[in-house]
Amino acid sequence: MSPGGIATDFAGRSLDVAAHPAYEGSIQKVMTVFQDPERAKNYSTAEQIAEVVYEAATDGSDKLRYMAGADAQALYAQRLEAGDEAFRKGIEQAFMAL
Repeated sequence: MSPGGIATDFAGRSLDVAAHPAYEGSIQKVMTVFQDPERAKNYSTAEQIAEVVYEAATDGSDKLRYMAGADAQALYAQRLEAGDEAFRKGIEQAFMAL
């Protein structure tokens, strides 16, 4: 399962971030990306993700990857195009270089 963003209130309601000075800067950078309203416009509903989870559990195939959500599909296409290492570096840049 490779879900993209999911439109829920999890981060505001349930996420408990443990604070440690060594990670404070990194956590703030990641939270800035995740809390960007422009990014959230492309998130899937929990029901859309659940449909793909159900498909993966019941389709009887040997399929290895299930992309759940348009943003996950787009990211996976970028990964295939760029290659694993270049994609990983791009994700690191997007989240950690703010």
